[in-house]
This record gives sequence, C-alpha cells and structure tokens, in this order.
Amino acid sequence: MAERRYEYAPAGTLPGLLQRGRGLGALMAAEDPGAAAELVYGCVRWEWRWDPRVDERGRYLARLIRDLELPLGPVVEVLSGTEEARARAVRVLELLALGGSAEAREALGDCGALGALGALGASASSWRERAGAGAGSAVGHGEERDVPALVAELEQAWVDRAWCGPMRLARGLARFGPEAADAVSLLRRFWLQTPHSSERAAYLETLAALGSAGMAEAYTESLWDCEADARLLGAEHAPDTPQVRARLTFLRDDPIEEPEVRNTAGARLAGLAPGGGLRGCVAPGGAG
Repeated sequence: MAERRYEYAPAGTLPGLLQRGRGLGALMAAEDPGAAAELVYGCVRWEWRWDPRVDERGRYLARLIRDLELPLGPVVEVLSGTEEARARAVRVLELLALGGSAEAREALGDCGALGALGALGASASSWRERAGAGAGSAVGHGEERDVPALVAELEQAWVDRAWCGPMRLARGLARFGPEAADAVSLLRRFWLQTPHSSERAAYLETLAALGSAGMAEAYTESLWDCEADARLLGAEHAPDTPQVRARLTFLRDDPIEEPEVRNTAGARLAGLAPGGGLRGCVAPGGAG
C-alpha cells in the first residue's frame, strides 16, 4: 500500500477538497455519502497531510465516517498496514470511540491500541509557533512601502508551490489592512488550494483584514474545516443564518470537538438574538 501520494486532485473537486481537509469537502460528501465513501477511506489509507506534525485530519475524517454512517471495516483494515497508516487509523478510531462508538472501541481493544481517550485534545500550536520563527524583518516590522516586496515574495511562493511558510507573509500583509489589497487574489488562491491545512486560518484572517469580499461564505465553510483554528474563526464570525446556527449547535455538543471550539460555539450561540438567523443559508466557498 502506497504511503505518500503528493499528486493532489484539483482543489475544486471532491477528492481534492477531502485531501486538503476543506469544509466544502465535508458538505459535498454529505450530499452523496455512497459516492464519497471510498474517497474518505482513501484519506485514512494514505497520507495527504502536507506536514503530519501540524496538519490535522483526525476529527475531520472521524466526523465524516460517523456523520455519513460509513462502515468501519475499511478503517479497521488499515490497522494492519504500515506504522504511519496504523497511526492514522488509530487516531480516527480513538475519536469515534470517544464519541461513543462501541465498534471503534472494540477494534482498538482487539489491536491493543485502546489508549487514554481523554488526552486527544492536544494541539500542535507549539510546532506552528516554531514554523513562524525566523521571519524576515519586513514581515513583522515593515512599513507600507514594503507591501509590494511582500506581495512579490508571496507570488514567488505560489509559483514555487512552496506551501510551508506563506502564512508568515500573510500575517505580515495583514498589518497593512486594505493598503495590501493587491494580495487578495493570491491569498484566496492559497486559502483554496493549499494542502498545508494548518496555514489556512492565517490566510482567512488576512483576507478579512484586507477587506476581501466573500468572507461570509468563507467563514461559513470554515465551520466544517479540518483545522480547529479555522473552525474557531468560523464560530466567531460566520453570519447568523439557520445553517450556521445548526452547525454551531453541533460543534457545541459534539463530544469529539476540541474544548476551545465547543466553548466558542456555545458562547456565540448564547450571544445570538432569539429568533434570528432567518436570512437563509450561505453557500460556502467565498473569500474573494
């Protein structure tokens, strides 16, 4: 069984969306679970995270399997694969067991992998902080005249498909707000297409700071994102619609969600006006 496949499917297709952990992928998969099943299992069998140290997929895949009511058999089969594949399967099964799946708990017990399920909330924030270290002076301390240079550097990163690191450039550009609006189309491309999902929230924050159009749709989609940081942004900023209220309630009550996301979703719901959210659903996929 092949372990790494870097030939990502196009970002606008269901395979590409699921490989990248995009919220839109989860929404599309829910429309036809049968058609999505093998694609979801493929994300357990093979490593699609750009950097497994920081990119998250466990909750995303566990939710897809649980919410689409997919059989666990293909996930259990991955336990007999390579060490890396086994680790991915164990992570998904642990989360499903935490959510109350007796079948997942039994599978973990049978393979001797039933660990401390309560310790699954550990984040990779320390890795992300180290990844942002050593940024150039123009990123953290530049002036408005440095914006073209930052945009040029971001453009070169896009040309090179250098997925690791552009978030530091994005954060540098965010400091200049609408004065850096020339970077919006580039940032939107990174947000839509990066396989390095742990950087996606930084692009979303910068797009908002630069005044990008389409933020309501992007925040809404982010409520289904694989990354907790992106879900937090969605919980804080997605527009008040029935779709968003329903998802916030789901995140608040989901036992496999990270505590910070659950708390943020609950606080947002508590602050919404009774009887609001009547503007209809927002179709995800915006930010530009």
